[in-house]
Amino acid sequence: MKLKKTILIGTVLLAIGLPVNASSEIETLIGMLHENGMISEAQYGRLQAELNQRQEQNNQEKSALQNQLAQATRPSDVEVSVKGGVTVKTRDGAFTTKLGARVMADAAAYGNDNNTMGDGTKIRRARMSVEGKMYHDWGYKFEYDFATDHNKGIADAFVEYRGLDAMSFRVGNMKDPFSLQFQMNANYNLFMERSLTNGLNSGRHIGAMAFTNRKNWTASAGLFGEAVQTVGGANDEGWGLGSRISYAPINNKGSLLHLAVSANYRDAGEAAILRFKQQPESDVSGINIVDTGNMTDVDSHSKYGFEVAMVSGPLSVQSEYVTTSVSRNSTQSLDFDSWYIQTGYFFTGESRQYANGKFGKITPRASVGEGGIGAWEFGLRYSTINLNDQDILGGKADSFTYGVNWFATNTIRFSANYMNVLDVNGGPLDSIHPDIVQLRSQWAF
Repeated sequence: MKLKKTILIGTVLLAIGLPVNASSEIETLIGMLHENGMISEAQYGRLQAELNQRQEQNNQEKSALQNQLAQATRPSDVEVSVKGGVTVKTRDGAFTTKLGARVMADAAAYGNDNNTMGDGTKIRRARMSVEGKMYHDWGYKFEYDFATDHNKGIADAFVEYRGLDAMSFRVGNMKDPFSLQFQMNANYNLFMERSLTNGLNSGRHIGAMAFTNRKNWTASAGLFGEAVQTVGGANDEGWGLGSRISYAPINNKGSLLHLAVSANYRDAGEAAILRFKQQPESDVSGINIVDTGNMTDVDSHSKYGFEVAMVSGPLSVQSEYVTTSVSRNSTQSLDFDSWYIQTGYFFTGESRQYANGKFGKITPRASVGEGGIGAWEFGLRYSTINLNDQDILGGKADSFTYGVNWFATNTIRFSANYMNVLDVNGGPLDSIHPDIVQLRSQWAF
């Protein structure tokens, strides 16, 4: 009898080591043995304690395994995308970072220029950028151009506060709010270079700006110091005010009417020097076709810009007029002006995309590599600039530009431009009418 009890108790002890889902049967067996007097009260208590201990251990192991499984299958707190650039963001959207880059390689041949411009090649832009969002409401951007020298390579470098519905605020180095073609990213301009009107552009400056963007209108205004590369030395630097308002009474997919006005005022500072210049819509040779040289005794200058643009399916038309008045301390004021008109047409059916008061990225309907031929666009432009007034003979130039763009994908573009400078009156290239052919390969994301 004693041997039987010993065998039964050993069997029960072995059974206690079985998986947790068998514990209820084991507990029933222990109870039966106790009721039938097969085990003593002390043995019954010991078996119950061991069973409870085993159940607790099994529960702990099961919980640990479930936690490990949950950790292994839990979605990452960070999402990474490589489509159209490298973007990293937290799942709650509070933080984002996007890395961008662009490289533009140009080649140009100049004719009928009296050997004033040399044929050649050039890396027009080689930029890297990082931009994103912090704590939901803060934005930032830094972009550097390795194709320029020293701190001239610093393009955008600013932080923004976007926490208000009415407007946002930006502080740092940025574009002055002036001119449609300058507000646009150079990746998406119709031609390889901006028009002659860019000679009266406002450029980038360090400052602070308030702005708001809506579907049908935008407004921006800011206070600015000098350009990032300016070194004032013993002289007080200049400062400026800038503003731009755009209105799009028609703004639908493939259909747009855009109107805008800009105003810009700059005090020349103690240096009292101002210069306007412009290349012939080609940057390879580095030769200016019009140039006022350094105008001295300058107190301030004001610029006003007027814009109109439209899109109708694959057709786009864009035009701007800019006038500039220069106030001098001891001599008469000067007046310069410039304007252009251009049109583009997508033979493959795409439309220029518009948002925030400017045109943006071109996305082919079907990219090369995905069964398509990309987007093909043809463009025409006439532009003129006049930097002649009173004792300043910076030159007056008129130019026709013809262009073809092939957007193989939304990140790869090839362009060919032909420029015919019709007339140059005064300035460094007086009476010279160059013909220019230039090509570009562009990779940007």
